[in-house]
Amino acid sequence: MRADAARWGAPPWRIDVELPRSPVPERADVAVVGGGFTGLATALACAERGASVHLFETGALGAGASGRTGGLVLEGTAAGPLPGAEACIDALRALVRTHDLDCDLDLRGCWIVRHQGAETTASPSWPDGDAGRLVVDGEEPGGAVDPGKLVAGLARAALRAGAALHERSHVELVAAGRLRADGSDVSAGRVVVATNAFLERLVPVASLRPALTFAIATAPLAPAALEAVGLGRTPFYTGDLPYLWGRATREGRLVIGAGLAFEDEGRVERLAIEDAAIRASLERLAARTRGLHEALAAVPITHAWGGPIAFREGGVPILAQVASGVLATGAYAGHGVALSAAIARIACAWAIDGVAPPAWGALQGA
Repeated sequence: MRADAARWGAPPWRIDVELPRSPVPERADVAVVGGGFTGLATALACAERGASVHLFETGALGAGASGRTGGLVLEGTAAGPLPGAEACIDALRALVRTHDLDCDLDLRGCWIVRHQGAETTASPSWPDGDAGRLVVDGEEPGGAVDPGKLVAGLARAALRAGAALHERSHVELVAAGRLRADGSDVSAGRVVVATNAFLERLVPVASLRPALTFAIATAPLAPAALEAVGLGRTPFYTGDLPYLWGRATREGRLVIGAGLAFEDEGRVERLAIEDAAIRASLERLAARTRGLHEALAAVPITHAWGGPIAFREGGVPILAQVASGVLATGAYAGHGVALSAAIARIACAWAIDGVAPPAWGALQGA
């Protein structure tokens, strides 16, 4: 991916980590492509096992989906539990605790909300335009995290473990036992490609649908205002359409998201939040947010941004060997925060111990 992340706007969190400069190596035991949650957690796990690990990220760490997610923590995959992904939240919790990652992880649950008629007597409820009122329909395991802090914490932990992290290092080729980064060939015993929406640039993947998903953040609300609104203190997402998700941050912002934009050739880096259609989507999202409660009617919207996401039919993500010694993963469909911790365990066991990974999703020609 050679995306200008500034085209997608900026979320309210920062990725505060400084990386030492490292030359592109001639050889690595494990090469990881992609500097998001999955890539960083995999690099950390493999380096802890004593492997020489080099991670390559075309842009800055977290510049793709990981730094631009809204920070909802959900269990499993969009297709439900899959082998190796039955306890993703536990894997994330253990990762954060083991490495003492200061990332505002809060796992007190996630609401499922649904639309009911405008005359519903359910309480609490929130008006959502012509769609009716949103009411709580259930709760499931989950929560929220600060994405910027999680990316930065994983990067610092990986550096402490001995991994080398290469920002702005473009990988143009991945093959059995090697890759090409910044024009230099790197011999690698194992290669993990964790580029999510951009997998098709490096490996053959069937039916991947990349998109840009949108979110906004309000100015911080006073505790009394958050209490009055009631929506977002527990992270939520709709179980029906029109889709909406949200949560409150530690400093009292509401982060609300909905909407997708597709590029005809799947090149989401060509999309920009200044595009007229995307700007209109963000304006509709701001109007929905302000309409949820009278306390939000005039709230300033301080941030608006998009982030790359990828889908496959049935919501099944990809986790598969695409060549000898090459493992590819992605297309998390919004479930990548906790899922990345589970995948990192699988990828490390594959790279270090030779444990065959469970196969999720078909490849081109398979």
